[in-house]
Amino acid sequence: MFRTGVVMLLLIAVSGCASVGKEIQAEKIGQIKKGITTEQEVLTLLGNPMTKTMSSDGKIIMLYQYAKVKNRTANFIPVANLLVSGMDMRTQMLTIIIDQKGKVENFTSNDSHTDINSGLLNV
Repeated sequence: MFRTGVVMLLLIAVSGCASVGKEIQAEKIGQIKKGITTEQEVLTLLGNPMTKTMSSDGKIIMLYQYAKVKNRTANFIPVANLLVSGMDMRTQMLTIIIDQKGKVENFTSNDSHTDINSGLLNV
């Protein structure tokens, strides 16, 4: 009976996550060089972007995004979840601009961690 309870608690804790996209590794971003790296090399390095847009001046904008939200353990504890609960969120965004010659003109990246607090004591 005790083992079943422990297994159930572990399953609940593990199921408290959701993600979208693929994590963007910093070492891969470090391999991108302005004016040198081609669009095909970016695709080989990072895979397909979440979105790919062409601007009015013929440049390609590739957007890579990743987001992961993880429930805190307190969310699964009766009464405690009313007082202190929330989620931890990580978001990453990488925007790459490809010029008309097919090379990286510029890129920006962002990696943020956000605490989402809820409950009566987090007001």
